[in-house]
Amino acid sequence: MFLRCTCLVLIGLIAGCSDNTPKRLLSEDGRALGHVVGWVTLDGTPLSGAQVDFHPKGTKRCQSGTDANGFYELRFNRRIKGAPVGEHLVKIGLFGTIALDPAAEPLPAIYNAESILKTRVREGENIISFHLTTPKGTGQLTELGKVAGTVLLDGKPLPDARVEFVTSDDKLAEAITDIQGRYRMSFSEKRDGVPLGDNQVRVSKRDKNGQEMIRPAFNSKSILQRAVLEGENEFNFSLTSGSPPADGS
Repeated sequence: MFLRCTCLVLIGLIAGCSDNTPKRLLSEDGRALGHVVGWVTLDGTPLSGAQVDFHPKGTKRCQSGTDANGFYELRFNRRIKGAPVGEHLVKIGLFGTIALDPAAEPLPAIYNAESILKTRVREGENIISFHLTTPKGTGQLTELGKVAGTVLLDGKPLPDARVEFVTSDDKLAEAITDIQGRYRMSFSEKRDGVPLGDNQVRVSKRDKNGQEMIRPAFNSKSILQRAVLEGENEFNFSLTSGSPPADGS
């Protein structure tokens, strides 16, 4: 009996030592959190000294400031990094760092007081960037078309890949593929969709060492092009590890 118990203890210790499952990020009251970092730009330039607030439903906001490169890292509180898993309303502003009156916010109200910015936080690592512009009014917001589809690599679904649609004037929409290789695009202002017209498409995925896994023909030197129309657009990409197809699909 003693030998059996000893064996069970040893098995338990070995199993514990071999468990490489990453620990879940949790709040003090047990809620699941996601680690959130990203960059904020304004008209293509890093926005330093801004405040980034994530407002989840039913709980307090999570916040961060941006550094000289526009980089931010959300904190749930002073001791814990991250934000609750789920949907968030996002507000970004300089909030009086330029003007003496905090009500005189230099950034457009669509990014703070009347924010249109929304995003979803998932468990694990989240890279959520915001590329803001300074329109004269909401009537000048970019027109978008809804875009979704599937990405395959050598005939198999490609999960956790970054898909970017970029216009000739550098307006950016982006998405991350799910386990089935499916994606749904969000504009850089976090509205669903992609700017209308011709877009260059870039698909990239990095390994654990930060090395790009997809050939340059599909990202840094992308041959992929798509014309986005009003309404719903379905764009599927069947990528290969060999020579790219002539039509760039």
